[in-house]
Amino acid sequence: MKNFIIFIVGFLTGIILTFVVLLAVYAANINNNEDDISYFETPISYENKKSTSFQVFQVLGNTALANEISNKKYELYNGKTVLLLGNNFYTDQIVKKVYPQQVGTYTYQTKQKEILGTTIGGDNITVPVIGQ
Repeated sequence: MKNFIIFIVGFLTGIILTFVVLLAVYAANINNNEDDISYFETPISYENKKSTSFQVFQVLGNTALANEISNKKYELYNGKTVLLLGNNFYTDQIVKKVYPQQVGTYTYQTKQKEILGTTIGGDNITVPVIGQ
């Protein structure tokens, strides 16, 4: 009976430690993109544009990576990539900005290969951050 209790306690301890380790790994891998944003002291006009629009292609919490419109006639969004600040973004959303303000820059690494959950390679990309 004593050996059975030791087995059960060891088994439960192993399960608990496994969950603690997995939680620690998950918490360490959460990408908090606020750390990757460099804010300007004062916002500047985004390329002196009165208005422009962007199409979201990736949502990152309360921010989104988006491409600027490149051809208004055909509504093509192959222009510059920017990071938009705000809430409630969704993929393929069109966001129109009047007198857009650049409030900083955002740096991220592109993914090329993923081997056993580890990204190998990738380029560091820096894009403008457009405020709300």
